[in-house]
Amino acid sequence: MTNFKRYKWPIITVLVIVAALMLVLATGFTIGFLSENPDGLERVLIDIHGEEWLENLISPWIPILSFITNDYVAGIIGIVLSITLMTGVFYLISKKKKG
Repeated sequence: MTNFKRYKWPIITVLVIVAALMLVLATGFTIGFLSENPDGLERVLIDIHGEEWLENLISPWIPILSFITNDYVAGIIGIVLSITLMTGVFYLISKKKKG
């Protein structure tokens, strides 16, 4: 049986960090929408390949994630999937370490 009182503060710390990351992500998306100028990576790609190459760029994730139309929703889904993956990995590591 797991003693959850022992893990109370680490869990709270993780939740605070996740909330801060979501706030930073939302702020980053907002700033990205407000700027008409390309960011550094886009500028390098435009300089190397030209403006047409960037406009014709197709993501391999479009068939799988085409239902997501809002960047905020996409960011939140990405965070949730990342947390789920990290939790699963940490769970497997802790199980292997005990056994």
